[in-house]
Amino acid sequence: MKHHACIAIGINQYQLLQPLSYAQEDAEALCVFLTEEAGFAPDGCLLMTDSSPSLWGQSTYPNRENILRLTEKLCAEHLQQGDLLWCFFSGYGVSYEGKDYLMPVDGNPADIEATGIPVELLLNTLKSAPTETVLVLVDMNRSQIVKVGETIGAQTAELARVLEIPTVLSCRPNQVSRETSALRQGFFTTALLEGLRSGQCTTVKGLDRFLSDRLPELCDHHLRPKQEPLMVVNPPGKAHLVILPDAVGIPTAALAGRNGNMAVVGAADGLDRSQMATATAQIELPPATRNAQDSPVEMPRVDRANAVGSSGGDDRPNLQKPEDADNGGSDKSFLQQLVLWSSATALVLLLGVFLTNRSIFIGQQEGNPGSRPENAENPPPQKSAGGEVVPQKQPQTVPVGTGTKQPPSSQQVWAEAKTFLKDGSASSFNRAVVKARTIPASDPLYPRAQQDIERWSLVILDIANGRADRGDFSGAIGAAKLMPDVNQPVYNQSKEAIGQWQNLSKQQEVNADLLSRIKGQIKRGAASSYSKGIQQANKIQPGQPKYEAAQLLIGEWSEAILKIAQLRSSQGKLKEAVEAASLVPSGTQSYQPAQKAIANWKTKLERQKKG
Repeated sequence: MKHHACIAIGINQYQLLQPLSYAQEDAEALCVFLTEEAGFAPDGCLLMTDSSPSLWGQSTYPNRENILRLTEKLCAEHLQQGDLLWCFFSGYGVSYEGKDYLMPVDGNPADIEATGIPVELLLNTLKSAPTETVLVLVDMNRSQIVKVGETIGAQTAELARVLEIPTVLSCRPNQVSRETSALRQGFFTTALLEGLRSGQCTTVKGLDRFLSDRLPELCDHHLRPKQEPLMVVNPPGKAHLVILPDAVGIPTAALAGRNGNMAVVGAADGLDRSQMATATAQIELPPATRNAQDSPVEMPRVDRANAVGSSGGDDRPNLQKPEDADNGGSDKSFLQQLVLWSSATALVLLLGVFLTNRSIFIGQQEGNPGSRPENAENPPPQKSAGGEVVPQKQPQTVPVGTGTKQPPSSQQVWAEAKTFLKDGSASSFNRAVVKARTIPASDPLYPRAQQDIERWSLVILDIANGRADRGDFSGAIGAAKLMPDVNQPVYNQSKEAIGQWQNLSKQQEVNADLLSRIKGQIKRGAASSYSKGIQQANKIQPGQPKYEAAQLLIGEWSEAILKIAQLRSSQGKLKEAVEAASLVPSGTQSYQPAQKAIANWKTKLERQKKG
């Protein structure tokens, strides 16, 4: 009997980092799929979230100690040869000094090496499992501590290639992995679950093909910057391994030749892709381009019949690839169609005006004295029976251009609403919503317009949350105030968020002023001034605005104290060096080097006394 196992880690409420919204939901959704639909045994699925129940009599709270201990326990005691092991992580990831780290719930951005989980350590633990069939899925979100332009995932991809563990990254190193209120999940998890349920992802290669098509399509449909998955498989033959057990209701044609163990799927799977990055022994990472956060928003080009709803979990038998692979092509095509359509509409309207007022235009033409006879302009007077002349009724002249103006059609209104989305700002989405809401309920286009209105409203909330995550609370408040009342629960949520952000904005100003004053009190070369600054900066508590900035300053100032101590030691002032190094606080990266230096300098002082 097989003991297929899964490790699913999802962290929302970090102790020292900004909380995430749907990482926990991602891990729970995958765990539910594997146990309820894919035939994994519940006692073989290690779920580690903020509120996950205990397993094997041990806490599953996702701190560093628990993650490492339980992962090692599962690999050593709950697997055997031929089993299938999935490992999924959704949370913050950090690249520090060229190494990738997964941040547990207690990860400290001021001491990444000691509190983060090195990806190398995790992959080596998975490699030690009795089974060789391991699939790793990593959805790493960027923290504010990540410097602009710094990439995450390059080392993970290289380690996966060297250790020969099939690994899927939720985005490329120069991109950003995102989650959205519209789906109540991350984009990566939504595409992953959709592919697993579709029957198109029975192999590693099939999974890569589906995600490569669907994930950018989802981002495009929800008007978010492009996110492309990166799969690493070495040797290339592992691309054909089956990654789901027999219990899943999958079309049998995709599983030809499978006997219950991991098998090689032949050409019958029909998944030949010449450009597949996973079929290379040496992965080529894309060059770092512009930051994904600055990418222009693409116009939606997904057909509504194939669009994923808010649940994100329905089968999608007709997977379609976006017509344009790049932003520029999509925008250009849309604008060309809009111009042509508008021109045709204008021509039809002009023709209608002419036909409606044909008599006016013809009458004006006939008004030329030289073009019609006299008796046509002045008909002979008619006489009554008594011989009196009966006055003739004169035709009323209608000025040119006074015909009734045709109101714009619903198609025109809808197209104009979409043109507002080009700059991707919250105000542009608000304008699009206001415009689309003028489409009457009796119009056939009304249901589709309502769907877009609700989706655009959720994008406004996403923009507001994104600004709040970056510490831009005033910008978040401004965006949230543009939220229309089309979805009352979401509208109420935005109102509650505004109140929270107003309080955080005030706290941010206080903490920013505190750090500014501390910086002004630092005196170069004076270790005590740095020490006093560290004590003041520690008043900013975890979860408060500017906490991460304070921790970075504490790390820098601790390093400066150690350098001052080393300088005094080089000058022969060992006693002063010890006094300075003693000011380096614990919990910082400079603390252990300072303690070693203090021990060394004290030994030298003892020798000097004896001498």
